[in-house]
Amino acid sequence: MVDVAKLAGVSQATVSHVINESAPISEEVTERVQKVIKELNYVPNALAKWLKQNKTNTIGLLIPDIDSGYYAEIVKEVESTLRERGFITFLCNTFYDSNLEKLYIKALIQQSVEGILICYGLVNKNVYKEIYNLGINLVVLDDKEVVKGVQVPSVEVNNINGSLLAIKHIYNIGAKKICFASEPLFNRALKLRYEGFKKAIQEYGYKDSDVTLYIENNQYNKIEMGYNIGSQILLDSNTDAVFASSDNLAFGIIKRFREHGVNIPDDIAIIGYDDIPLCKIITPTLTTISQPKKLIAKKGVEMLLDVINGESSNLYFMIEPSLIIRESTMKRA
Repeated sequence: MVDVAKLAGVSQATVSHVINESAPISEEVTERVQKVIKELNYVPNALAKWLKQNKTNTIGLLIPDIDSGYYAEIVKEVESTLRERGFITFLCNTFYDSNLEKLYIKALIQQSVEGILICYGLVNKNVYKEIYNLGINLVVLDDKEVVKGVQVPSVEVNNINGSLLAIKHIYNIGAKKICFASEPLFNRALKLRYEGFKKAIQEYGYKDSDVTLYIENNQYNKIEMGYNIGSQILLDSNTDAVFASSDNLAFGIIKRFREHGVNIPDDIAIIGYDDIPLCKIITPTLTTISQPKKLIAKKGVEMLLDVINGESSNLYFMIEPSLIIRESTMKRA
């Protein structure tokens, strides 16, 4: 700092104020000091110590689809929680692409992040073991099975119970013929929602002839997917309730039904899954299974920071969902 002050023609206190932005300094002096800092490749003592300790206070966050209202909410909550703890978040959107997953994880490791939070089951399951073997701190949300065999903490919502809540509500409003609509079942959360659906229809006495399945094979925009599924559902005039595996899927179905003149919920009731903010705005407002995203993010961050700090942490934490009843299932008497 002495050399910087001497070459810039200012006091050491002024240099400190410029570096830390701790007092108002004129633009001309600030530029002069910053120029000298750059010329000398000067690293402030605090930063030098920080780098020497190999602490970057950065966390990598992998999500599969930023367009998903659910993952957008998770990102917001994770980033906010980490910021409160003094960490910066590096966000990586993988689009369910295994090559992008590898690329981002490699980049995060090269950036010396202190940990990685993965918000879904990676397409390439071998990557988890590779990350673990490299000694990278890791926590997984939504898919505990992918970290089977390695000591990696995971947070998961009880998706089976979520489906049970949905079908119980459908049964209670008197629906006779129901439909399960879903995007491709290639992650654990969706598979468990489907398992919960199958369990629930047996529990509430629905026969095979009372149930229709519309499960997409290809991954694309969920609202468009729902719109296309809605067209298929309309071919069966007896359907009187739809359980969609995500809110975005339900939005697409609602759009198609309304175009066709279907009255929701009097003709067909609809339940979504996730409880993203748009559920309260769409017409009709959407009944849905709520995932407590703030708690999911908080627990995931807590478990990751425990691992980073060498503290003991539970390897698994299960969170219960809840049913939020809105207009899309509130039939008029």
